[in-house]
Amino acid sequence: MSVTVTDDQKATRRAKALVRTAKPETSSKKVVIKVKSPAKFRDVFNASPEDRIKIIRRGMPATEAKRIVQVLGLEHKFFYHALGLKTATVNRKIALSEQLSSDESERLLGVAKLIGQVEAIIAESGDPNDFNASEWISRWLREPLPAFGGTAPIELLDTMEGQAMVAEALARIQSGAYA
Repeated sequence: MSVTVTDDQKATRRAKALVRTAKPETSSKKVVIKVKSPAKFRDVFNASPEDRIKIIRRGMPATEAKRIVQVLGLEHKFFYHALGLKTATVNRKIALSEQLSSDESERLLGVAKLIGQVEAIIAESGDPNDFNASEWISRWLREPLPAFGGTAPIELLDTMEGQAMVAEALARIQSGAYA
């Protein structure tokens, strides 16, 4: 008997593996939990909310903020400011190999989820081999949109409600509601 595993099930398994591989390291003052960085943004998008919550609560590595900035091709200060992160704090945590706080992690994971959403849209709608999702979303995030009253989507990323609005706008693009 053969069992078919869907892409959603594979993504959930990868997200659970991220959570399982988190290893606490003790220091003299506190416990620091190391979580592997989500390798694929689409895995973050397809992961279950419970798995994303576990990653958020444990804190994402500060280096993940730097990786996402590089993937998006944005200036660090601009991106961190858009997420409501303090550049000095992120840089200090990167230097010390620390985790971001849960609220910082939630906003950063939200951006990773948005990139994954675009990757999923392209995988379902076209040829993902000829499309750079992170490059496209980087440009799209900076363009003022009539749907947001002329506000650029990147200006909404500092809150979860704003990120939900951006995700909804992306879903509408997929459905053809925004041309």
